[in-house]
Amino acid sequence: MWFDLKALIWISALGLIALLWWQNLKVREMALVAVKRYCHKEALQLLDQSIALKAIRFKRDTHTGRLVLQRRYKFEFTSTGEERYSGTIEMHGQRFKAIETEPYRVPE
Repeated sequence: MWFDLKALIWISALGLIALLWWQNLKVREMALVAVKRYCHKEALQLLDQSIALKAIRFKRDTHTGRLVLQRRYKFEFTSTGEERYSGTIEMHGQRFKAIETEPYRVPE
């Protein structure tokens, strides 16, 4: 009986880890789409076509009042094709919160 309970706990823990990993991939993909849309709208070029997780923490959602995971991703972009600039996107749970960029040179 003990072995069966121990195996059940391990399987449950691995299942929870897989679920969290899958959710993180889903939110990351949503953030990447939002960054691509922002760069297209602002006539910027997203470099490396990727974003990287910078920070993750629990935060209370302002709309629902529930605790959600706040994820902050970092990305790099260019406006002229020569200089690299950094930006961040913030996600609250599965909702887009904000995009911030460094000041960048606007091409003439």
